[in-house]
Amino acid sequence: MLTKKLSALIYSLIAVLAMAGCSNTGVLEQKINSLTTKVDNLSTKVDSLSTEVTGLNAQQEQSNKMVSRLALTSKQAAMEAKRANDRITNIVKSYKK
Repeated sequence: MLTKKLSALIYSLIAVLAMAGCSNTGVLEQKINSLTTKVDNLSTKVDSLSTEVTGLNAQQEQSNKMVSRLALTSKQAAMEAKRANDRITNIVKSYKK
């Protein structure tokens, strides 16, 4: 999306420069080449960032799954601890009788 906007901007600039009737086509060609190189560099950076975002999204999904599993394990451990405490309480009560 960003690359398309940049390309459109550069092509518009090229069209304006071409319509202006620059007499020195060598300078115009250098400017066009420079702009084309800049667009290519930006496209590469955008692609790189897109790849990085995809990787980070995958990591976040894995982290969310791990947190869910840990929450379930924690809840189960708390339930087991409560059951153990209840058993101990019952044992103590039976000795007091």
